[in-house]
Amino acid sequence: MKKVKVGLIFGGKSAEHSVSLMSAAAIYQHLNKERYEPFLIYINRAGEWCLTGNTSFKEEELKKEKFHSFMPWSSEWAAALDADIYFPVLHGPNGEDGRIQGLFELAGKPFVGADSFSSQLAMDKVTAKMLFAQAGLEQAPYLYFTENNLEQIVELTRKKLSFPIFVKPCSMGSSVGIRKVKDDAELLAAVDLAFSYDNKIVIEKAIEMRELEISVMGNDEIMVSSPGELLPSKEFYDYEDKYLKGETQFRIPVRLGDELEARIKKTAHKAYRSLFLNGYARVDLFLEKQSNAVLINEINTIPGFTAISMFPKLWQAQGISFAELLERLIAYGFDYFNQRKENVDEGLGR
Repeated sequence: MKKVKVGLIFGGKSAEHSVSLMSAAAIYQHLNKERYEPFLIYINRAGEWCLTGNTSFKEEELKKEKFHSFMPWSSEWAAALDADIYFPVLHGPNGEDGRIQGLFELAGKPFVGADSFSSQLAMDKVTAKMLFAQAGLEQAPYLYFTENNLEQIVELTRKKLSFPIFVKPCSMGSSVGIRKVKDDAELLAAVDLAFSYDNKIVIEKAIEMRELEISVMGNDEIMVSSPGELLPSKEFYDYEDKYLKGETQFRIPVRLGDELEARIKKTAHKAYRSLFLNGYARVDLFLEKQSNAVLINEINTIPGFTAISMFPKLWQAQGISFAELLERLIAYGFDYFNQRKENVDEGLGR
């Protein structure tokens, strides 16, 4: 049987570049080489592309490659880059926000994960929150700002919210640029930090809660995992703990009782649908401690795939190995591409 040629794209012009290298290494390691023929496309921090045979996934070594300004499908190196399907593992801006997905769609190439439109919706926290509200999902109280007007931000935050709060860039992941804030002085510094990553920020009320994550995958029919719980070693699960220290504990799966677990899974299902998602995603939820209310936090369309990442670990807890999970995601990518192609062909009367 002919192997499926998979183009694994990683790195990227993003603050989450290092995370992408770790995720890509895990995917490459677990991909069934008897069924798939992976090849590696690395994007450096300047946004330049290269085809590499270096499987160390170490940035210092990858820097030595010969780079090109873009990925042209019609050039002397196009044949080597052409895949049966592409697997983008680009966390954060320029990878998880619909840009790379739009490139594949324009080129008529199959790829793994959400389409460009849904990726944009999920990446923009403000737009996602509006759609969650439209779907009737509960959320923590929040504000958003598009200008770094500190006087207005402090005034509205005092009026509408109360400390402690979280300040976040609108379109980042992996807890990059997020601060927990307890007073006005901390608020000013956190706002400056968030605006250094994005031109739109979210300020959200910190609530007494348990932090839950659920893995979801599928197109027309979707699968929802049982929830897992994060037990952060600090006040919240920040970038350092996620990818450097690894001190946070996980409860996978977490036992919450049948009724509550059913509510949590229903919320995750509804949130996935509310952003018109396909492929796969990780849904992040809050369980309010006093009321047991289930609140939607956000959805990650290219969640971490590292050895400690919740997305694969939650499926492993339900008997789906890392290798089998990758096979399913690739199949979803082909199915979605073929479905879209049929729709386009019918629309053109072919």
